[in-house]
Amino acid sequence: MDLLDHEAKMDLPVIAIGASAGGLEACTALLKDMPKDLHAALILVLHLDPSHDSMMVNLLAQHTKLTVVQATEGMTLQAGVVHVIPPGVFLTVSKHVLHVAEPPAGVSVRLPYDVLLRSLAQDATAPVACIVLSGTGTDGSLGIAQIHKAKGLVIAQDPKEAAYSGMPESAIETGLVSEILRVAEMVASLQAFLKGKPARRTPPPGKTNQPAVAA
Repeated sequence: MDLLDHEAKMDLPVIAIGASAGGLEACTALLKDMPKDLHAALILVLHLDPSHDSMMVNLLAQHTKLTVVQATEGMTLQAGVVHVIPPGVFLTVSKHVLHVAEPPAGVSVRLPYDVLLRSLAQDATAPVACIVLSGTGTDGSLGIAQIHKAKGLVIAQDPKEAAYSGMPESAIETGLVSEILRVAEMVASLQAFLKGKPARRTPPPGKTNQPAVAA
């Protein structure tokens, strides 16, 4: 890769998607709406059983115009490509290059989405957005603080729509979520952000009974 090509890669926006229980349906619906010419790289962290090979790549590829690949060590992020985390590992980004780390022996992977988001915030030479979809637990709630600090877009799925509301509700409770949206509204919000329009900020919990949503 020559210098100009490398600099172009470093300017590529990144969209990180996190989900667990009930997240497959939400991920499929979101990727189905993504335009083929989307000028951003996508990274998907879906909590998977590490004892089984992931069929996620083939499954998602049937429902999107984007290219879907499993992330591998040293892979450079590409526009219009969904990079899917392999099961049972941590995934980080440095200079727009993916790095895969195995957990220590006998230790399960916990909070892989937080790990990814923190690395993305540190690597943010271009716009970064993250989306918290259906899931149980709190994965992502720590990492979004770093994305927010890096002036990134933080979207949470409307808990009323999510099959499991734990992950989006936990993110919303931090007060750092930019927009609370249904899946069908997310692509328009992402496109506006990628065009440089500032994200509307959702008031912290308890300040209003009406969460901000995209028009």
